[in-house]
Amino acid sequence: MSAISFIRTCVTLLSALLGVFLLVGIPMIAADDGSGEQIDGDLILMQGEWNLVDFVYYRDNIAERLPKGQRHGTRTVEGNSYRLKLRIGAQQVDDQYSFRLYTQQHPKAFDVTLSDGDTVIKGIYEINADTLRRAYSQPGEPRPTRFQGGDQTYQVWKRTMDRPPKKEKPADG
Repeated sequence: MSAISFIRTCVTLLSALLGVFLLVGIPMIAADDGSGEQIDGDLILMQGEWNLVDFVYYRDNIAERLPKGQRHGTRTVEGNSYRLKLRIGAQQVDDQYSFRLYTQQHPKAFDVTLSDGDTVIKGIYEINADTLRRAYSQPGEPRPTRFQGGDQTYQVWKRTMDRPPKKEKPADG
């Protein structure tokens, strides 16, 4: 057997082994809600902690935006669930929710199941590295088809960035 034939045989065997390993040896990353839904890029982008920066109620295409001092919130996403700590005016929420993404729809969509396990709200979203925009309807109402209009709640979230620790100044001496 020539050296070239030997190398071709080794490359063929290694390719076959790599293919088997990729098919069998690496598990798929799946949602933790038992659905087996494969996690895609948007769900990966949603992981972590987010701070609320805008919150607007739209009723009959009329916007009601609360002043910044009356809207505070954090959203911590792990897998396909999140913990929401929210204060909007006098209303406060601190609860855990599960959600499902529909990334193939336009605009991209989500369903959130409330903590009672039965109530579902339908919404749309856009996400990039550090900004998440969401619009959703009230339970039982149709999914919004666009942002900032109709009858919906509109939110903008910014990813919490870890700041590097401050460097201490060396003591003079």
